[in-house]
Amino acid sequence: MTTYKAILQILKKNKGSLLLGVIIMAIITLFYAGQLTRDAEELTGAKIAILSKDDSSLEKDFVAYLAKQHTIVNLQDTSQKSLDDALYFDEVQYILEIPKDFSAKLSKGETVTLASKTRPATFSQSLVDTTVNNYLNTYLTYQKQLPSLSQKELLEKTKTTLSKDGEVHFDSTYHKKKKQNVTGQIYSLLAYGMFMSVFSGYAAVNLAFNRKEIRERNSCSPISRRKLARKISLGNLSYAILCWLIFLAFVQFVTRGSFDQVHGYFILNTVAFFIAIISFSIMITSVLQNEDAITGINNIFIMGSCFIGGVFVPSQFLPDVVNKIAAFTPTYWFAQNNDLIGKTVDFNQKFLVKFLFQSGILLAFAAAFWVIHLITMREKGTWSLKKIQA
Repeated sequence: MTTYKAILQILKKNKGSLLLGVIIMAIITLFYAGQLTRDAEELTGAKIAILSKDDSSLEKDFVAYLAKQHTIVNLQDTSQKSLDDALYFDEVQYILEIPKDFSAKLSKGETVTLASKTRPATFSQSLVDTTVNNYLNTYLTYQKQLPSLSQKELLEKTKTTLSKDGEVHFDSTYHKKKKQNVTGQIYSLLAYGMFMSVFSGYAAVNLAFNRKEIRERNSCSPISRRKLARKISLGNLSYAILCWLIFLAFVQFVTRGSFDQVHGYFILNTVAFFIAIISFSIMITSVLQNEDAITGINNIFIMGSCFIGGVFVPSQFLPDVVNKIAAFTPTYWFAQNNDLIGKTVDFNQKFLVKFLFQSGILLAFAAAFWVIHLITMREKGTWSLKKIQA
């Protein structure tokens, strides 16, 4: 019991660093959780920005129609970086570019292709594309069928036709998929909070017991070194499991999830990632020599892998080279599995194969970390033996 009490005291002493990841994750989680309570009961417009190089009555009427259906956002800076930032930070959801020859082509009855940029995998893209196509197709139809009408008369008929409203009702699949997607994003945040808390706990305990004076004192105790190491490992594992249960309970509470098939897959994915976290923590903390290294691992590897792995920044926004680098971290595959579950409604054989493959990669990371740990400990033991013999 003395060893376990000592571990508990060490964890209490380092509660500030252990709670840091929890607090950050809780704040971001509550932000995401707000999206779970908003059900789309009606078809609302998107936030769009229009970059127009045309200045004609036809273009003005087209923009006016879009303004009735959606919210027009005026961007002061239209550089590529600013446009990307506006999409990422949800200042706009859709950016439409109108070319200089827009009205000229339409007047000749030619089809106009409008360039656009949007957030990946959003409903806004289909919504705005439908609005744009409705206007252009209606105008071109009237122009083709009634060639004798002037442009002003064509615009009037187009506005009259498009002024008729309809109702759109969403089925349960839409709501279910939307909630699952947000739930998947919340589970992915465990890659930071849970990873940081578990690793920091392992590091704090192992650093304390590996201090020279503590190690020398323990070598004189009646408990063998192997038995002491077993107790420390059991204490660390108990702490890690407690963290895992607390984080799971928190996510279940925030998402108001029931223990159905969807949450079952989320939990299975979390278990696979938890095993990889334990193996990584054991591998790294067994060779740590100072506290600065803990901060370095937390800030560089854990937080860095969350940024490039699709936890804080969706992988769709990142370049392919970044995604390829992120694939060498367990965080990436954990987030990929959560994204897969969040977007799946029909859990068929295709889903199961992909889910098991990505979970297998997580377990492969765990096995690799454990093998590296065993090799390191073996080399460390051999070096210590040679030193004693010398």
